[in-house]
Amino acid sequence: MGSLPGIMLREFKYVKQEPGAGKRRWWGGDGLEFTAWYDAEERLTGFQLCYLERALTWKTSGYWSHVTVGSGINETQSRGYSSPILQANGAPTRPPFSLLSQFEKASEASVAEQLRSVVTGVLQIIAR
Repeated sequence: MGSLPGIMLREFKYVKQEPGAGKRRWWGGDGLEFTAWYDAEERLTGFQLCYLERALTWKTSGYWSHVTVGSGINETQSRGYSSPILQANGAPTRPPFSLLSQFEKASEASVAEQLRSVVTGVLQIIAR
C-alpha cells in the first residue's frame, strides 16, 4: 500500500443525519475518510475507513468487509454523475497492517481516545 502523506483527520460538524437511523459522525483528510455510526443511545454500532480506493467496514455484530470503492459509473448511462459503490471483486481480503499506524497518526488530534481504541483494536485483529 502506498503511503498517505501528512494526513490529519478533521471532523465535519454538520453531517446529514437520517431520521430513525441513529447518529453518524464523519472525519476526512487527504485521502482518508472515517465514519462512525451510533445507535439512539449513542453506542457505537460500526465504522467505515476509506483510503486509496478501498473501504474497510466493521459492525459491532462482528461483520466486516474490505472492498474496492468503484466509481459507480455505468457506461450505458448518459447522465455523467453517480455515487461511488463498494465492489467486492478484486479487493484484498484484509487491509494492510500499515493502515493501523496511518489511522493512529491521522486521528490523534480529532478522534476521541475511546473510539480510536476500538478502531485500532479492530484493525490489529483484521489486518493480521
